[in-house]
Amino acid sequence: MITGKITEELEPIINDVFIRTAMGKVIPVRTILDTGFNGSFCIPRKIIKELNLNPVALEIFELADGTKIEENIYMGEIVVDNQPFIIEISETDSETALMGMEMLLEKEAIFNLKTMEIKVI
Repeated sequence: MITGKITEELEPIINDVFIRTAMGKVIPVRTILDTGFNGSFCIPRKIIKELNLNPVALEIFELADGTKIEENIYMGEIVVDNQPFIIEISETDSETALMGMEMLLEKEAIFNLKTMEIKVI
């Protein structure tokens, strides 16, 4: 189960998300559960540089304002709630990673704004 908190700024931040380096080290990544992002996972460019990931493809994304951008796609391993996932990773200039809807297929996501908690089961 994925859990998290909704911040005062109404950002749904999920707990226990890590990315595994090529050397096997697991580092924590501050992650927003982004229902407006239909991809798998998007991490800050500075983390991609730290991990020394190499792009495997290019993909075109459409932003909320309709702008289309071309971004590199990488393969990487994230660990969520102690479960590893080998996934496609895109990049962002943000300081915060994004977990998209593709990671939630066949799951139930509950955003409880009364308790400011998130659960994905």
